[in-house]
Amino acid sequence: MLLHLLYLLCFLLLGTLAFYTMATGWRQKQQGRANRIQPHPELLDRNGRVIKDSLLVVRVTPRDTDIRSRLEALYNRSPDDERRDR
Repeated sequence: MLLHLLYLLCFLLLGTLAFYTMATGWRQKQQGRANRIQPHPELLDRNGRVIKDSLLVVRVTPRDTDIRSRLEALYNRSPDDERRDR
């Protein structure tokens, strides 16, 4: 009988905490705090501002065996060679 009461108490405690957490998130969303846009950390410079560099998005699939050399050639042809010398 004691084990049943302990189980019930733990279940009620965890359920209460779960509903409290959901209600807190809902309230924050209603107040507008959760609606702020937060960019990915890799898109920020050291001062926390969004970088203005153009980004290259690449989808690499294992079907093409020559993909590494093609990506290196594309990188070497890019116009910002002076930045790579640093």
